[in-house]
Amino acid sequence: MRNHRPCRVAFVAAIAVLLTGTLGFAADDAAIRRDIEARFEKKDIARAADVQVAVHDGEVTLTGVATSLPASREAEKQARKEARVVHNQIRVRIEEPVKDGEIIDGVRKAILSEPRYGIFDYVEFAVSDGAVRLVGSVVQPWKKSSIESRVARVTGVRALENDIAVQSFSRFDSDLRTSLARRIYGDARFVHYAHRSNPPIRILVDRGHVTLAGWVNSPVEKAVLGTIALSTPSFEVSNELRVDGEVPEEDRKEESTQL
Repeated sequence: MRNHRPCRVAFVAAIAVLLTGTLGFAADDAAIRRDIEARFEKKDIARAADVQVAVHDGEVTLTGVATSLPASREAEKQARKEARVVHNQIRVRIEEPVKDGEIIDGVRKAILSEPRYGIFDYVEFAVSDGAVRLVGSVVQPWKKSSIESRVARVTGVRALENDIAVQSFSRFDSDLRTSLARRIYGDARFVHYAHRSNPPIRILVDRGHVTLAGWVNSPVEKAVLGTIALSTPSFEVSNELRVDGEVPEEDRKEESTQL
């Protein structure tokens, strides 16, 4: 008859190791939760948000309600200081709902308030029931983050999706941007646009591909600008300029555009 005692001992030992590991994970999760809650208390998160913290295997899930998008984001920011993975499921409930028309005006101003937002950047946006979606293209990654941060602070914004692309910044692309800017805004036919506080002709370059965005006064101007872009050593040109009459009055004043 075989002796099964060594097998039983090994099985019990394995179970003990597993239980010890599980208890260790639980203890770590509890410590992470305590540390996050301590950060919330230090930052007075409760003043603008009622947040519950759950931790499982080191991953954090935030639930509850915040009175603004920045408050929700601040809670997530503090949680990320204690955990690598944070799922932000905090709902934003605006105490006094704001009409989308007012949010549109606020978002446009927020985009244009970025001091380095210029002719090599172009951001469009859509607003629906307080939810904002940003699209377009900028030259530097920090512009994408800066614009997102500014838009998040607009009163009434309860959700924000940032789909702004970041253009490549090779020497070839940089030279192509500069060359096109000189050819376009140095041309007597378009110099009057250069004097605007927010020039409407936008020059986007990504890996040698040129996109003209924004607006001009006539189909003839649009065609001429396309010809100018095609005369450069670019790989491809997309002429997406809109013509006066296709552009709302507010967008003729400001080049950030509502989708």
